[in-house]
Amino acid sequence: MLDAFGTGMYYTGSALYFTQVVGLSAGEVGAGLSLGGLVGLVGSVPVGMLADRIRAGKVYVGLQLVRAVCYAAYCLVSTFPMFALLAAVIGLTDAAIPPVHQAVVGAVVSGPDRVDTLAKVRAVRNIGFGLGALVATASIAQGSRAAFLILIAGNAISYLLTAALLSKIGIGAVSAVPVDGIRRSLRLVADLRYLKVAGLSGVLAVHTTLLAVAVPLWFARHTLVPPVLIGLLVAMNTVLAVLLQARFARPCSDVRGAGRGAFWAGLALAGFALASQAAQLTQLRAMAIGLALIAVTLLTFGELWQSASGWTLAYELADPHRRTAYLSTYQLGNSLQAVIAPWVLTNLLFPTRVGWLLFAVVMVAAGGLSRIVLAPSGGRDHLERLRHPAGR
Repeated sequence: MLDAFGTGMYYTGSALYFTQVVGLSAGEVGAGLSLGGLVGLVGSVPVGMLADRIRAGKVYVGLQLVRAVCYAAYCLVSTFPMFALLAAVIGLTDAAIPPVHQAVVGAVVSGPDRVDTLAKVRAVRNIGFGLGALVATASIAQGSRAAFLILIAGNAISYLLTAALLSKIGIGAVSAVPVDGIRRSLRLVADLRYLKVAGLSGVLAVHTTLLAVAVPLWFARHTLVPPVLIGLLVAMNTVLAVLLQARFARPCSDVRGAGRGAFWAGLALAGFALASQAAQLTQLRAMAIGLALIAVTLLTFGELWQSASGWTLAYELADPHRRTAYLSTYQLGNSLQAVIAPWVLTNLLFPTRVGWLLFAVVMVAAGGLSRIVLAPSGGRDHLERLRHPAGR
């Protein structure tokens, strides 16, 4: 919760800090963050490979320390080049940490308990993020440079404390791969089935962009839903995620259950799309609000099913001797959608009369194809090949 609390403070106030306090333009801030996303996309897999060679726990602690230093340096930013450099390094750490974190959890918690643990961690992080956002709201209302610096420095301190606590409990000694004396080769993942599953999971991971982009822009600009309710819709998503994450995760604790979870995620996201389309068509404000509530509920269900299925599939289908490299590769699907989806939604889907209907078809197809790729016999053969490779 500690690092999520800092993250909630930072993300709530960072845009205003860089534009109003530092003096960067909105375009410069966007360019720097895009650079960070690109660096993360390119660099997360090599970091995963490194984690397999020198222990995932050690890399996890190290990434938290790098985060702390870079976010602290944001307090000293005065020019765009310095901002862009720090944003690039932070983009790498932000992209590399989720798979390394999952590898560490998988190494210390086994079987069904692993997915349940990840679900509880996600729920706790949502609480921490929300509390951090509340603190940031007070600083934004105060509006001074000192108030914003408290947010930025507080985030850096949260990562420093997180690294210290992780080191204290011995996380640095955790290895995500068998400690057998074999030196792991630094090569890219070439497992076609794994790449297919990762790609389809990335399509379904569009729920993150839907919440950040589609919910505020679509309902506020293209429906009769009052803009003041957008914040309540996002808050509802957070509350539902905290309350239901563990419940949705338990049935996805094995590969077969995770395949069903991916299928249901596709259906739920398709339902979100249909409700969003219907909200635009109605001329009754009450009906539009009701459809928006239904849409965000279905979006949350899709998020919970996709995240739970993704945790299991990413871990269970990975080569146990190159676990973190595989998990980092799986993360690329989500990273790609984060780059592509905002543009597709705003420039292609929103202006098209049947945009949400086409989106629903894509979601159903992604969920259905996930089950086909994970057909029971093929899945068993795949796991056997990974556990008993012909050569390494």
